[in-house]
Amino acid sequence: MAAAAGAWLATVSLALLNAAPVRAASEYVILGAGSRPCGSWLQVRTQAMPDSAVLQSWVLGYVTSVNANFLNSSPDVTQGANPDVLFSWIDEYCAAHPLDSLARAASALLDSFLAKSKVK
Repeated sequence: MAAAAGAWLATVSLALLNAAPVRAASEYVILGAGSRPCGSWLQVRTQAMPDSAVLQSWVLGYVTSVNANFLNSSPDVTQGANPDVLFSWIDEYCAAHPLDSLARAASALLDSFLAKSKVK
Protein backbone atom coordinates (compact mmCIF):
# COMPACT_ATOMS: atom_id res chain seq x y z
CA MET A 1 0.00 0.00 0.00
CA ALA A 2 2.79 2.44 0.91
CA ALA A 3 4.64 1.62 -2.31
CA ALA A 4 1.54 2.37 -4.37
CA ALA A 5 1.06 5.70 -2.59
CA GLY A 6 4.72 6.54 -3.19
CA ALA A 7 4.41 5.70 -6.88
CA TRP A 8 1.27 7.80 -7.17
CA LEU A 9 2.95 10.74 -5.44
CA ALA A 10 5.98 10.44 -7.71
CA THR A 11 3.74 10.40 -10.79
CA VAL A 12 1.78 13.43 -9.65
CA SER A 13 4.97 15.29 -8.71
CA LEU A 14 6.51 14.53 -12.11
CA ALA A 15 3.38 15.76 -13.88
CA LEU A 16 3.44 18.98 -11.87
CA LEU A 17 7.13 19.55 -12.54
CA ASN A 18 6.59 19.19 -16.27
CA ALA A 19 3.53 21.42 -16.26
CA ALA A 20 3.50 24.68 -18.18
CA PRO A 21 2.71 27.87 -16.28
CA VAL A 22 0.53 27.65 -13.22
CA ARG A 23 -2.87 26.41 -14.36
CA ALA A 24 -5.54 28.99 -14.99
CA ALA A 25 -7.95 29.31 -12.10
CA SER A 26 -10.87 28.23 -14.29
CA GLU A 27 -9.33 24.77 -14.78
CA TYR A 28 -9.75 23.51 -11.22
CA VAL A 29 -12.14 23.70 -8.31
CA ILE A 30 -11.37 26.72 -6.16
CA LEU A 31 -11.96 26.22 -2.46
CA GLY A 32 -12.26 28.92 0.16
CA ALA A 33 -11.50 32.59 -0.25
CA GLY A 34 -9.84 32.14 -3.62
CA SER A 35 -13.24 31.92 -5.27
CA ARG A 36 -14.09 35.47 -4.22
CA PRO A 37 -13.84 38.20 -6.83
CA CYS A 38 -10.91 40.60 -6.96
CA GLY A 39 -13.36 43.36 -6.07
CA SER A 40 -13.66 41.79 -2.60
CA TRP A 41 -9.88 41.89 -2.25
CA LEU A 42 -9.86 45.58 -3.10
CA GLN A 43 -12.69 46.37 -0.66
CA VAL A 44 -11.05 44.83 2.40
CA ARG A 45 -7.33 44.80 1.60
CA THR A 46 -6.37 48.02 3.38
CA GLN A 47 -8.81 47.64 6.24
CA ALA A 48 -8.07 45.99 9.55
CA MET A 49 -10.83 43.45 9.05
CA PRO A 50 -10.75 39.69 9.49
CA ASP A 51 -11.69 39.33 5.82
CA SER A 52 -8.48 41.04 4.79
CA ALA A 53 -6.37 38.57 6.77
CA VAL A 54 -8.36 35.64 5.35
CA LEU A 55 -7.81 36.74 1.75
CA GLN A 56 -4.12 37.49 2.31
CA SER A 57 -3.63 34.13 4.00
CA TRP A 58 -5.34 32.40 1.09
CA VAL A 59 -2.88 34.01 -1.35
CA LEU A 60 0.10 32.98 0.78
CA GLY A 61 -1.29 29.45 1.05
CA TYR A 62 -1.66 29.32 -2.73
CA VAL A 63 1.96 30.38 -3.18
CA THR A 64 3.08 27.85 -0.57
CA SER A 65 1.17 25.08 -2.31
CA VAL A 66 2.84 25.88 -5.63
CA ASN A 67 6.23 25.99 -3.91
CA ALA A 68 5.58 22.59 -2.36
CA ASN A 69 4.15 20.87 -5.42
CA PHE A 70 5.34 22.55 -8.59
CA LEU A 71 8.90 23.81 -8.52
CA ASN A 72 11.96 21.79 -9.39
CA SER A 73 14.65 24.45 -9.59
CA SER A 74 13.85 26.77 -6.68
CA PRO A 75 12.10 26.35 -3.35
CA ASP A 76 10.32 29.71 -3.78
CA VAL A 77 8.58 30.76 -6.98
CA THR A 78 8.46 34.35 -5.66
CA GLN A 79 12.24 34.43 -5.32
CA GLY A 80 12.06 35.68 -1.75
CA ALA A 81 9.56 38.49 -2.33
CA ASN A 82 7.95 39.58 0.90
CA PRO A 83 4.16 39.39 1.30
CA ASP A 84 3.73 43.16 0.85
CA VAL A 85 5.25 42.91 -2.64
CA LEU A 86 2.93 40.02 -3.50
CA PHE A 87 -0.12 41.83 -2.12
CA SER A 88 0.74 45.01 -4.04
CA TRP A 89 0.97 42.99 -7.24
CA ILE A 90 -2.47 41.47 -6.48
CA ASP A 91 -3.79 45.00 -5.76
CA GLU A 92 -2.79 46.14 -9.25
CA TYR A 93 -4.12 43.03 -10.93
CA CYS A 94 -7.43 43.24 -9.10
CA ALA A 95 -7.83 46.93 -9.90
CA ALA A 96 -7.54 46.02 -13.59
CA HIS A 97 -9.66 42.83 -13.30
CA PRO A 98 -12.20 43.31 -10.48
CA LEU A 99 -14.45 40.46 -11.64
CA ASP A 100 -11.67 37.85 -11.83
CA SER A 101 -11.37 35.48 -8.90
CA LEU A 102 -8.63 35.89 -6.33
CA ALA A 103 -7.36 32.50 -7.50
CA ARG A 104 -6.95 33.83 -11.04
CA ALA A 105 -5.04 36.82 -9.63
CA ALA A 106 -2.77 34.53 -7.62
CA SER A 107 -2.18 32.35 -10.67
CA ALA A 108 -1.27 35.41 -12.75
CA LEU A 109 1.07 36.57 -9.98
CA LEU A 110 2.95 33.29 -10.02
CA ASP A 111 3.01 33.20 -13.82
CA SER A 112 4.71 36.61 -13.74
CA PHE A 113 7.39 35.30 -11.37
CA LEU A 114 7.87 32.15 -13.45
CA ALA A 115 8.28 34.27 -16.60
CA LYS A 116 10.92 36.39 -14.85
CA SER A 117 12.86 33.33 -13.75
CA LYS A 118 12.92 31.94 -17.32
CA VAL A 119 14.39 35.20 -18.63
CA LYS A 120 17.42 34.95 -16.34
